[in-house]
Amino acid sequence: MSAAQLSTAVSDFVLSASAVLPALTLWRPSPVGSVGFLVIGIAAGLGVLRFGQGSPSPSLVQAHQSLSWLANVLGTACISAALHSKMVAGHNLWTDYRLIGAALLLAIHGFLPPKVSELATLLLSGISVVTAGILCGRNGDTSGVTGAVLYAVSGLVIGVEGSFLSIPRVDWFHYALALGNYAFYSALS
Repeated sequence: MSAAQLSTAVSDFVLSASAVLPALTLWRPSPVGSVGFLVIGIAAGLGVLRFGQGSPSPSLVQAHQSLSWLANVLGTACISAALHSKMVAGHNLWTDYRLIGAALLLAIHGFLPPKVSELATLLLSGISVVTAGILCGRNGDTSGVTGAVLYAVSGLVIGVEGSFLSIPRVDWFHYALALGNYAFYSALS
């Protein structure tokens, strides 16, 4: 196992750990938010298993990639919808456009050309993060705004390819998301 794989296993562990507490403690006040954190935590947990060994099985690599995609689509949509539900009285989660969009994308993902699927994923997760940030900003919730900024920076600025300061960008990405999870958890608590 290379040092880069080990560092990514560690950063995935930090990301997974940052999602466990919100997933467990938000279940009663915000089941939808809890599910969002749970999906992120499971995806990162699979990353720990994948990068914590020298030669992961192809099925583990595929499972990690699929759950990471699901965390991007469903995890962010659930967290954003939960924030909306908390801050706007009478918000109906059954008609939430982010959750409907996530369900629709889950249903048609396999039928879309790869570039279209990638664009739809970016669009849906982007809408979820931006609307969470705007909603929190309008309600004076700096924790939620911080979470949205950290999520946006992780995907748009940091990315997952290459390295920065001799540390793989994917590790910076994981650490930024972990901090974003903490900020979103604070906003939902």
